[in-house]
Amino acid sequence: MLCLIFTPAALCWWAKKNNSNSNSNLYCRWYDVSCLLLKDPRHGVELTAFSQATPVPPECICAAQDATPSDYPLRWSGLAMTVGQAIEQRVPHVDHTNWHQYIVGMSRGEILLSAARALAGQYRARLVPYDSIL
Repeated sequence: MLCLIFTPAALCWWAKKNNSNSNSNLYCRWYDVSCLLLKDPRHGVELTAFSQATPVPPECICAAQDATPSDYPLRWSGLAMTVGQAIEQRVPHVDHTNWHQYIVGMSRGEILLSAARALAGQYRARLVPYDSIL
């Protein structure tokens, strides 16, 4: 049995605003990243590929945080509003399901297809060693 698992994730990357050692000079940048996992127990293969990181505008993160109640049961792992919904509120002509196209010029499907192709290449290389195709 071959199993492909797709998990969307948001990454927060912390950086210093300047060379100061103060924590008040830290800022956070958010990225939307998808992880594709392929498990093939029959061949003992388990592979992972990640999509390109799509930057999320900070004002959209703030809007999603503001829309999330403090008692939201999943606040430890997410927010009550999606990035797409936050962008759609700020830019009404952008559909919440296609916000990647607006931000980076590629649809979510194109981004995932690129990661899936990389995963398929890894899988092929694992099943058919390079030496055997020469």
